[in-house]
Amino acid sequence: MDFQKTCDDIVSAFGTTCDLRTIDLNIGECKSKFLYIDGYIDTLLFEENILKPLKNLEGTKEVTLSLLNETTMMTTPVEQIDGVEKAVDLIASGEIILVAENSPVMFKYSEKKYTQRAISEPPVSTVLRGPREGFVEDLKTNMFLIRRRLATPKLTFELLDAGRYTRTKIAVCFIDGIAEKRTVDRIKRQIKSIDIDGIVESSYIARFLEENKLSLFSQVGSSEKPDIIVGKMLEGRVAIIVDGSPSVLTLPFLLYENFQMSEDYYIKSYRASMLRFVRLFAFSFSLLLPAVYVALQEHQYQLFPLKFLLSSLGSIYAIPLSATLEMLLIMAIFEILNETSIRMPRYVSMALSVVGAIVLGEAAVSAGLFSISAVIIVAVSTVGIYCVPDEINSSNVLRFVFVGIAGVLGIVGVILAVVALIAYICSVNSYGTSFMSPYAPALLHDWQDGVFKAQIEEFEERPLSLPTQNRTRQRPAHKKVRQDEEDK
Repeated sequence: MDFQKTCDDIVSAFGTTCDLRTIDLNIGECKSKFLYIDGYIDTLLFEENILKPLKNLEGTKEVTLSLLNETTMMTTPVEQIDGVEKAVDLIASGEIILVAENSPVMFKYSEKKYTQRAISEPPVSTVLRGPREGFVEDLKTNMFLIRRRLATPKLTFELLDAGRYTRTKIAVCFIDGIAEKRTVDRIKRQIKSIDIDGIVESSYIARFLEENKLSLFSQVGSSEKPDIIVGKMLEGRVAIIVDGSPSVLTLPFLLYENFQMSEDYYIKSYRASMLRFVRLFAFSFSLLLPAVYVALQEHQYQLFPLKFLLSSLGSIYAIPLSATLEMLLIMAIFEILNETSIRMPRYVSMALSVVGAIVLGEAAVSAGLFSISAVIIVAVSTVGIYCVPDEINSSNVLRFVFVGIAGVLGIVGVILAVVALIAYICSVNSYGTSFMSPYAPALLHDWQDGVFKAQIEEFEERPLSLPTQNRTRQRPAHKKVRQDEEDK
């Protein structure tokens, strides 16, 4: 290997970038050069553990792997590297490359240290009871958070990368002996087939893993909490950790997971069942309420309760817009206010939300542009949607679609739209699992952890909805104790 040519090739591969650092050093009688990216490494440890010991070497005529491992103090062993392209990729990912004269190979040191966000509670997954740790943007930290909860050699991480320029590290995580091997292999093939210039966040990977690309609903699970991911892995799912993203993906994914929260498993089953029913009711009610109101007002007003009809007539007779156009316009205004409050600075967004929801709403009603009943219905519907935060995007789109159908076809159109939506959801299949499982097809065994949750000691087997290698989840200890007492 030509020492000078190799160094020049590596430097030229990075062009005119200003953060490539090179250090010339004589290791004994051999000229050598360190190359690394500034900001990636811990410079104090680099100086103390690598540069100082090598400076003191005398009489060395050849740099070898065994010499470097014996001389430098590293927790990660030094590795041999062949090829300029491999060396360039490693430097770009934060490693230190040593090129030495009279050596046929290069050597890789790892001394990374860079600023990262501290582990904290995710802002969208707060709980009253249960762990409050959340994933961060560092791959190794996220792997540790899972490893700490699964202290078993069966926990397996397989490292892949995607993105021609970003070379984003992706860890496929599963429990060997529980996760179905065919599912794991299929997910790995999907990730390896990704050919894109860059992966910035885990949502990029989720789009490639979805089998039904045009589906309105999410087909890949996502969470920022390690306890949720571990719980899903124990049921047989596969987790996908993407470097640079605090959201960890899970597959296969079922629709009813949207109505499950981690806190459901830390409280009494009757309370968890009630909360799940509330989420389901709030989601359905919020989705259909604007459409039903428009259908009744436009086509079947005689179905309104008499007292409500009499009280609302006074507020709607002077409205210049039709019920359909009025509802669509109010929903659009609420969407604009919601988007603006998210994008604005936090101290401004709170005031903007109050002004938009109260002042503007009251002014519009007083001016006769909108009816008070329509504003209340949209407000209630918008609040209810946030009971299921993972499906906010799809539910907002469906609200507009249902209102449009209701304005044209009335209540019959709403019923037909709901039937069509249910039929569509039942037809979706992802990684060999029905999206509507365990209700379509009906798997009575899995209903114990569906809308209504059974006691944790009743979960003796893993869900039949998911393909797994091992169905046994727990052995009924209380039955064994009772049997032992009877035997005595």
